[in-house]
Amino acid sequence: MKYIANPVEVDAEIIVSVGPIQKDGGMHLALQNGLNFSADKGMISRYIPQEGDYWVKQSDGYIYLNPKAVFERKYHAK
Repeated sequence: MKYIANPVEVDAEIIVSVGPIQKDGGMHLALQNGLNFSADKGMISRYIPQEGDYWVKQSDGYIYLNPKAVFERKYHAK
């Protein structure tokens, strides 16, 4: 599903489950679209995602994680 926050357009998926922090510092995430994503330790160094938060990919390919409240305040469905 595409979302937009003027003027940024992103692809985003809701995180439906999170795994424990791994030995390498990363974490496995299951997304609402059925895909799985491995967040590396850099992605979760300042923020540990929870179920209901968002996995976000910008048009330039940059991927980040966003808390639900922050994402839903900034973005709306296109």
